[in-house]
Amino acid sequence: MFALTAILVSCDKSEIDNEEPVTVLESTDYTGTLTVNASSGAFDTDSVKVSFNATQKADSASITLFQVKFSPRMPVSLDVTVPGITVTPTKKGAILTCDSIVPLAMGGEFPNYTVKGFEGEIIDDELIFSLNFGSTPTSYQGKAQ
Repeated sequence: MFALTAILVSCDKSEIDNEEPVTVLESTDYTGTLTVNASSGAFDTDSVKVSFNATQKADSASITLFQVKFSPRMPVSLDVTVPGITVTPTKKGAILTCDSIVPLAMGGEFPNYTVKGFEGEIIDDELIFSLNFGSTPTSYQGKAQ
């Protein structure tokens, strides 16, 4: 009986009480700054809307960037979707990763701009990520709307 009491007393209840639940992510829209490091130099686009769309299980997601240009000389703006992003929930949000995936735009795939090295996170109401669209380093930082 004494051994059982010692085991029960040795559990630190404060550790159990201090654990926070894992965040359950929902689809959210963000507005922020897109930075593209094109061969002609880096340029920022402010007020870029990005939609984070989690799957039902919230273990993966897609991110859609609305009306973006990857060069100041690009004649049109595109909506670009990056599917297949792995979502790992944390106490305050999630870690987002994807090694390599073909992005979608204008109703089809764009294999010449395969996304590589996608890394990002959601912390509270902020979305931050970086990736390469083909050979073009790109990053984003935005706040939930």
